[in-house]
Amino acid sequence: MEKTIRLTVGQAVALFLQNQWSERDGVEQRLIPKACGIYGHGNLSGLGQGLLECGGEIEFHQPFHEQSMVHMAVGFARAKRRLSTMACTASIGPGTANMYTGAAGATITKVPVLLLPSDHYGTRRQGIVMQQLEHTIEYDFSIADGLRPVSVFFDKIVRPEQLTASLMEAARVLTSPDEAGAVTVSLCQGVQSEAGDFPVKLFEKRVWHVDRRPPADSQVARVAQLLRDAKKPLIISGGGVYYSEAEVALRDFAETFGIPVVETIAGRSTMGDALPMAAGGLGVAGNFAANHLAEHADLVIAIGTRMLDVSTCAQTAFQNPDVRFAAINILGKDAFKFAAEPILADAREGISKLAAAAEEMGIKPHEEWVKTTQKVKKEWHDLASPTLIVKDGEPMTQAQALKIINDTIPENAYVVAVAGSLPGDVHKLWDTRGDKKCHLDFGYSCMTYEIPSGIGLSMAGEKNVFVCIGDGTYLMNPSDLIVAAREGINMTVCLFVNHGYQIIRALQVMTTGTDSDVEFRKRQGEGEKKGEFLPIDFAKHAESLGAKVHKASTGEELSLSLERAKKEDGPSVVVIQVDPHEMSIGTKNSFWDIAPAMVSKDPKVQDLRRSYENHRDKIQRYYL
Repeated sequence: MEKTIRLTVGQAVALFLQNQWSERDGVEQRLIPKACGIYGHGNLSGLGQGLLECGGEIEFHQPFHEQSMVHMAVGFARAKRRLSTMACTASIGPGTANMYTGAAGATITKVPVLLLPSDHYGTRRQGIVMQQLEHTIEYDFSIADGLRPVSVFFDKIVRPEQLTASLMEAARVLTSPDEAGAVTVSLCQGVQSEAGDFPVKLFEKRVWHVDRRPPADSQVARVAQLLRDAKKPLIISGGGVYYSEAEVALRDFAETFGIPVVETIAGRSTMGDALPMAAGGLGVAGNFAANHLAEHADLVIAIGTRMLDVSTCAQTAFQNPDVRFAAINILGKDAFKFAAEPILADAREGISKLAAAAEEMGIKPHEEWVKTTQKVKKEWHDLASPTLIVKDGEPMTQAQALKIINDTIPENAYVVAVAGSLPGDVHKLWDTRGDKKCHLDFGYSCMTYEIPSGIGLSMAGEKNVFVCIGDGTYLMNPSDLIVAAREGINMTVCLFVNHGYQIIRALQVMTTGTDSDVEFRKRQGEGEKKGEFLPIDFAKHAESLGAKVHKASTGEELSLSLERAKKEDGPSVVVIQVDPHEMSIGTKNSFWDIAPAMVSKDPKVQDLRRSYENHRDKIQRYYL
C-alpha cells in the first residue's frame, strides 16, 4: 500500500514546491526558491497558511501590485537563465485579474513563472460569492479562466485528488526549454484549505534535468554547406543564446570564421562590443553598422530568436536578392521562420557542432567581408559620437544622459530598459564592453516592468543593477520602490523626465502630421495652443517611497549623482531632466510598419500615406 500523508491543498502545494530542483550541466538549484503574493480572503487561509506551515524553505516577499510581482518573477527567472523562478499567488477577483499582463509577458518572451491564482468555490454551496464573475452561458467560468490564453499550462483544482498530477506537469513545463512561459495552477478558494491524502513520494526531493538537445548531423551538414557557399554571412544573436549560456561558444565561432554578429533586443550584450566581429543592435532601433550588414548579407544565421518585426524591420532588413536563412533554435516554430534551414537544438550545442563542421570543411573568413564589418562599425562610431556630447547652454538629451550613465557605472553593471524610447536607445547606443549586461524587452514592451524586474534581478544575485525608466512609465506604478526599500535592494533607478510619452508623440507626428494627448500638460485654456507641462515633483515623490534621491539636469550633475548613488545602501533614484523632443540619432535602413490612415480629408495624412506605401512596397519582402 502506498504511503500517504494528510495535508491541505495549500500545504501540499507549499511542501511540493520547496522540494523541486532543476539541474543543467551538473549544477543543481531550487526551482522555486522564492514566492511572492498579496493575501486576500481567497488565499490567506489556504495557500498562505500552507506556505507558513510547510513552505519554510521558500522565501516569501510581499509586493504592492499583482502585475508587478509577476514582472519581478520574470526578472528573477531571466537572471537565472530560466533554470529557477518564483511562485506568485493572488486572491480571487481583481488580484488574479491583475496578473494577466505579467502572465502575457512571461509567455510571449518565453520565461517560466508559476502563477497560483485563487478561484471561486468548487462546491458552489456558498452560492455566488463576492468578486465572482457570473458568465451568461458558462456557469463554471471565473476570472482565473482569463489566464488560460496567456499561459503555456493551465489547470483548475476543484478537488484535492487532482493536485498530484497537476503539480508534476506544472514542474515539467516550468523546466522545459521549449515550453517556457506562464504556468498557472488555479486553486479554488475552498479547496485550498480542504485536506486530502497525498503520496509521500510527491514531497521527496525531485531533480528536473534540463538536458541540452543535440542537433541532428544532417541538419548541421546542410547549414555548414550554406556557410561554405556564403561570402557575406551574418549571425543574429537572440535571447536563446543568453538562456543557453552560449556566449563564449558564439564569440569563438564568430571570431574563428570572421562572421559579424548583430543582436536582437533580447540578445543584446551576448557578444560584448569590444570584440572585432560584434556589430551591436539590429533592427528598428538598431545601429547603422548592424543594419548595413543585414542589408547586404547573403546568409543570415538566426540563433535563439523569434525574428520579430523590430529586429527584421518588418521584413525589410535583408535586401540581398540572394539572401538565404538558417536558424539554430530549440523550437521548431521559430527555427523554420523565413524559410530557414533549421538546426533544432540547444543554442550552445548547435553552435559548437556547426563550428566543428565548418572547421572540418576548411571554411575560412572572407577578408573583404571582415573589412566591411570594421569599416561600417567605424562609420557608425564617427556618426554617433558627436551627438552624445553634452553641449554648453543646451538641454541634455536622453542619448547624452545614457552615454554618461554608460561611462560611469561599474564594468559588471546590469542595465534594465523596457518601454518607450529608452530600450531602443540602449539597444542602439549602449557600449557593452567588459561585463556590462543589458536586460531589454521589445518582445512585449510592457510599461511598469522596469523597477520590479530590477528587483528580481537583484534577488537573483545580480550586482550593480541600473534601471532606466521614463516618467510616463514611472507614474503607472511607482510603489515598487517601497518593495526595493523594504527588501534592501541596492539598485539605481535613472528616471528620465521628458514630460510625456515622447516616443509615441514622435510616431504620432510621423503618421498623422501632428501630435495630441501624449504629453503631460495642464488642460489648455481658451485661446491657448498648449497648456504648460505639469509641475510634477518626482524627487519628492520617490523620496517619500523610501528611495535616496538625486537630481540632474546637466552632464556634470548626472555624473556626480551617479557617483553618490554608488555609495548608498538601498534604492537610489536619479531624476534626470532631458530635452523632451530631441530624439537620438536616426538609424539608416530602419523601417517599422506603422501605417498612416488610408482615407483622410487632411492633406498631410494623404501625403504621409502615399510616402508610406511607396517606401513599403519597394523594400518589404516575403522570404520564401
